[in-house]
Amino acid sequence: MKIAFVGAGSIGFTRRLLSDILTVPEFHDIEVAFTDINPMNLDMVTQLCQRDIEANGLSIRIHSTLDRREAFKDA
Repeated sequence: MKIAFVGAGSIGFTRRLLSDILTVPEFHDIEVAFTDINPMNLDMVTQLCQRDIEANGLSIRIHSTLDRREAFKDA
């Protein structure tokens, strides 16, 4: 399963939402895509969330892109 976050550059919202999603054991093997129009915020949030994922021992890799069509593909 793939989940795409639109407006992922919102630090607090994105980080909390991803944390909530990852509390569900069935979602520990999902694909995650972030998209936003602000490249700096997108990069910062991606790094923070990836760090959170790795700290919890999960192997999920976040794909971040400014191209929302790319993020939505197969989501």
